[in-house]
Amino acid sequence: MVGRNDDYMPDFRERLASTIEWNLKNQVAEVIFVEWNPPSDRELLAHELVENFERLKVFVVSAEVHRQICRNPKLALLEYHAKNVGIRRASSPWVLATNADVALGLDLIARLSEAIVDENIAWTAQRIDIQWSATRPIGFMDCVKYHRIHPYLKLGTGDFVLASGKLWERIGGYDESLVKHRIGCDVRGTAQMLAHGADIRRAGSILHLAHPTSCSEAIQPHHGEAATLEGVPYTNKSNWGLIDFPQTQIGERIWQVG
Repeated sequence: MVGRNDDYMPDFRERLASTIEWNLKNQVAEVIFVEWNPPSDRELLAHELVENFERLKVFVVSAEVHRQICRNPKLALLEYHAKNVGIRRASSPWVLATNADVALGLDLIARLSEAIVDENIAWTAQRIDIQWSATRPIGFMDCVKYHRIHPYLKLGTGDFVLASGKLWERIGGYDESLVKHRIGCDVRGTAQMLAHGADIRRAGSILHLAHPTSCSEAIQPHHGEAATLEGVPYTNKSNWGLIDFPQTQIGERIWQVG
């Protein structure tokens, strides 16, 4: 999961905590949060997160690293570069790239509780928007009372891709040549999996905590340029995910990258 303390969506801290709590109760073994380009005038989210969740690690990518990579002055967060940082540092044999406002659906939890043994299969999910309140944790009624149901797309909607660590390594993560983009980077990544011979299957549904700045809502912040499938398969450098950048521990289960 990725984010920064910039009020991109209302009650971001509470949304993040609520989805982490729910997902850790439902099959997720460990959460990696990548705090990308944190605002200099605000506290890090990292310290509160590690205090509240034992099975969580945070990697903070500095503003200087963001300036080195990003070529779009309107983008403060390179979401898929950030996800690559987490993917490369995950210790589990299965790695889920998801968003801070996404909770696993009950049908998906049941499906993935079955043995997953084929490392050549990647899983995507159907997105369902739910109304959510910061006054309570996610519960059963959220799983059955929907705000909007989106059609299932095999290549995903950017909210959920589960694959083996070996498959992520084989494809080289999300395309890091996209330094002005955010929309379409997810689909390009799953298309890369197909190009490398993977099978993509439907895992079930995910619950997206609806907010007005979502891509599917009326209020639209600058989401970056849109990527296409042209040039797939792509090739990242061997150091994708900033794996060769200096890394300094700045707190319990918190590391600064760059």
